Amino acid sequence: MRTRLRDHDVFVGNGGVSGWRGGDAPRLVLWHGAGMDRTVWVLLARYFARHGVDVIAPDLPAHGGSRGEPLGSIEAMAQWGAELIDSLAREPGAGDGPLILAGHSMGSLLALELSARLSERGTPPAALWLLGSAYPMSVAAPLLAAAERNSPVAADIIITFGHAYASRLGHNDVAGISVHNLARALLRRAAPGVLHRDLQACHDYAGGERAAESLHDCAVHLLVGDEDRMTPARGSAALATLLGARTHRIAGSGHMMMNEQPERVLATLRGLLAEVRQDVSAGAPTASSSAAKIAARIPSTLPTPGTLR
Repeated sequence: MRTRLRDHDVFVGNGGVSGWRGGDAPRLVLWHGAGMDRTVWVLLARYFARHGVDVIAPDLPAHGGSRGEPLGSIEAMAQWGAELIDSLAREPGAGDGPLILAGHSMGSLLALELSARLSERGTPPAALWLLGSAYPMSVAAPLLAAAERNSPVAADIIITFGHAYASRLGHNDVAGISVHNLARALLRRAAPGVLHRDLQACHDYAGGERAAESLHDCAVHLLVGDEDRMTPARGSAALATLLGARTHRIAGSGHMMMNEQPERVLATLRGLLAEVRQDVSAGAPTASSSAAKIAARIPSTLPTPGTLR
């Protein structure tokens, strides 16, 4: 579906259904990663849209089917995201069910920052699902340099380090596709300068501690590929500690888990959605930790994670 925001066209994937379920149906917002677009969520979006969920999978400005200039920081993306959610909430048929924010890689930082902003204004999400995430999310200098030159080497680095060993050998549960080629085609579709702006935004983001202090009544979950070399386990562990989050390991997956292990990711998120529905039905908070308890878990210094290569 198409909408308008800040005088630009915005494409929002909704899982291929017509209209909103509305009412108290859960609202699942899916944020894509650097240089990518909504199509990374195609399996999850189509499944949840057919199982009682209003799916919102936007293309960020200058990505996919959305126009405008790329946003230069995670904070700017989160502000744009808040405006988009508010705009869609005013559409005919839109509901007010529990809001779930999910993001992959760069999109996970966006979702974290956006969750904090929504919490600060008194409308926290019911849950926050972070896939392939770490904080800080440092980006290695060779990758930043290649992206700045708009060199195909940048895509090659991401593809090489972004997939598990079996994926690099061609293994995939979906017959007839190459996850390498899918990622390469998607990254090469990005307009010049977009990948670099996105990666730089990840590298520069320093708002994780402030975001953690603002989160309350929000269940936080991390999905971590057990062979992820772009946001490796030590970086994810630092983020989990910061947020008091539960970690779910996706076996046989690297960073591109939605393509590498789609069924395992789907099964994990189905379980998390069931928890949200159960909490809402029971009228209980979706997370037991108060803002003060979360703040108490924030270490004075975070361990240095591995870099986003």
